[in-house]
Amino acid sequence: MNSGIYPAVSGSLAAMRKLDVISNNLANINTPGYKKDKMTFEGLLAGNVTPPAVPQGMTADPILQKENIYIDYSSGPTSQSGNPLDLALDGDGFFAVTTPEGTAYTRQGNFRTSTDGTLVTMDGYPVQGIEKDNKGNAAPIKIKGNRVEIDNKGNVMVDDAPSGTISVVDFKKPYTLTKSGTSLFVPSDPQTKPQPGTAQIQQGYTEGSNVDSISEMVQMIEANRYFEACSKVIRGFDDIAAKAANDLGRVG
Repeated sequence: MNSGIYPAVSGSLAAMRKLDVISNNLANINTPGYKKDKMTFEGLLAGNVTPPAVPQGMTADPILQKENIYIDYSSGPTSQSGNPLDLALDGDGFFAVTTPEGTAYTRQGNFRTSTDGTLVTMDGYPVQGIEKDNKGNAAPIKIKGNRVEIDNKGNVMVDDAPSGTISVVDFKKPYTLTKSGTSLFVPSDPQTKPQPGTAQIQQGYTEGSNVDSISEMVQMIEANRYFEACSKVIRGFDDIAAKAANDLGRVG
């Protein structure tokens, strides 16, 4: 088989993966606090110095060896909601929440209260405060009252009575976090410990997704065209192979 087909196949697979990433970004364009994924590629030239794990040709055919998907942590646009339980972070950092698998981190601040007054995410995960309970774990924030005021340091006042301080944390950069669900993050290394965050809290605001629909649509068109080009190359090599087999058969 002509080695030139391998770059085309590799490119087709890369384009399909990129389309998956773009589609997921567009699906979450209205998800508060969502951070878009991006994809880059590492290529290797097929040659005698660094041969790839595919048949080589006489020319240096580029082979995509590895794809890297990373998270863009840039802030999304903030908008005023008027809901006192909606919180946005101005600056780098995350809210800490308690999940069944342990502590996770999020920028999704459209919170609500559970039946017992616990401040929770839209998925029902309690929002952690800086205070500790009698077991040494981060205590959740309780909202029991009518008037809720939260300052930029996260101090919660309910009907003029203190009700804890919301925990805002950050990690060393570059972040080594992985996504858990749509808008939750967990450290790639479980031993990684967060540090106090410096982001300020804005009450009555929500942070939107950082997905730019126009940019994603342009990338989708480019990926589609690239996939079509690679497909044409594959069909061309297939036609050449078929013609060669037929011609050889007639010569015999």
